[in-house]
Amino acid sequence: MNKKIRFHIVFTLHYLRYGLVLCLVPMLDALLRFDLHSLWVALMQDAAIVLASAAAALLLWRAAWLCVHKDMLHVHQGIFFKNSFSCSRSSIAVVEIVRPLYCRLLGASRMTIYFKTNANRRSFTLYLSKKDAAEVADLLMPLRTDTALFAPTGFERLAFVMLSANILTSTLFGLWGLKQLDGVLNSNLQRIALDTFYEAELFAARWMPAGLAFLVTLGFAVMGFSMLYSLMQTARFTVCRAHGVILSKGGLLRHTERRIRVSCVSACDICTTLPARLLRRYPVYLSAGSFRGRDLPVLVMKKGQAQQVETLLPNFSLPDGEMCCPERKSPVQYLWKPGAVLLFSLALCGVASYVMPPILPMLFLPVVLSLLCLAVSAEGFFREGLHKNKNRTLSVCYSRGFTRHDLCVFTPDLAYTLRENPFSVSRGRCDVTVHLPCAVHVTVRSVLKYLAQEIPFTL
Repeated sequence: MNKKIRFHIVFTLHYLRYGLVLCLVPMLDALLRFDLHSLWVALMQDAAIVLASAAAALLLWRAAWLCVHKDMLHVHQGIFFKNSFSCSRSSIAVVEIVRPLYCRLLGASRMTIYFKTNANRRSFTLYLSKKDAAEVADLLMPLRTDTALFAPTGFERLAFVMLSANILTSTLFGLWGLKQLDGVLNSNLQRIALDTFYEAELFAARWMPAGLAFLVTLGFAVMGFSMLYSLMQTARFTVCRAHGVILSKGGLLRHTERRIRVSCVSACDICTTLPARLLRRYPVYLSAGSFRGRDLPVLVMKKGQAQQVETLLPNFSLPDGEMCCPERKSPVQYLWKPGAVLLFSLALCGVASYVMPPILPMLFLPVVLSLLCLAVSAEGFFREGLHKNKNRTLSVCYSRGFTRHDLCVFTPDLAYTLRENPFSVSRGRCDVTVHLPCAVHVTVRSVLKYLAQEIPFTL
């Protein structure tokens, strides 16, 4: 295709917003004077600013265009100071087409191009019509397939929605976990929870005008919004692969389509969160070049079944337990942060028992969260590590907060930082930070020093 494609008229909104910000200056002056004449003058000035901004935006829109010629994308913008941008198809890692509700009403699409490296710029955003966006995407990253590798239905669909709604998931599965723990330990945790709820009600009724009704309404509103947003975001979600391109698309009101070049995939992250442990389903996130898709997983993997991930990424390999080597590790390095938080929570409980006994049950939740974080950190003591695989990929396992990350790094374009302290030197270990091309770095604690020094040079 060698024809010129103009941007959609929605492109002008990018410049009109600056004019709307300038409109606040006359209105501020009218607010200080506080009379009708000043208000009329401010409205006339705002009208002039809006007209001037609209005229400038239209001129800039008329001067902006793009074309695809000989495997090259050319973008031209500007009137007096012209700006031309060109890139090859091989330098593009991800093509993302997002159609929010306002773009769908106007027949527009927001196309974002992510590049393989950060040598020039990380991404480039275009506003095109729906037809032009699909045509340009087919030229930059062609894909022809109707076979879906991942199309969640039934329980898989429920798990996919629940793992995407983080706030709602944590709340619901936390309550479910307490119920299961109540049955196992044969203790009356439900009575403690109800007492906590009652004390929270008395505390809220004392210090808030609306009492607990406001808190309950706000909590259900946040949970409902989180669930509804996840449900709409994952509607009709499918993942396909053909000709070295991974296609993921879905969404109800906000339709999102991503084309990821497999050769540019830098890492695959399997997140083991608290809800994922209960569901035995683990969300899988991909990063390619400067793209980091943390808003939506590309698929959900069952426990012990990595065939779907291997179908998308043939060189994928899960971290094994042999790469950890927990011998001579320092448990203090893993447990001091969550342990300090737990001690602080217990200290608050001790202070509250003497100063304000009614709020003591309200501190039950921070103590439980601290214990969960301490358990995840203790797991990291036995699981964290990194290892260079025979297929030249890098397996990384590390824990942060309530989540364990099992990372498979495909790209060799990495940077490593080794940090030592007096305690790790005596044990022959160090902390290794792996810097990924998507401007993300992960740190693995207490790695054998001689292995860490060999990894960057292992073929």
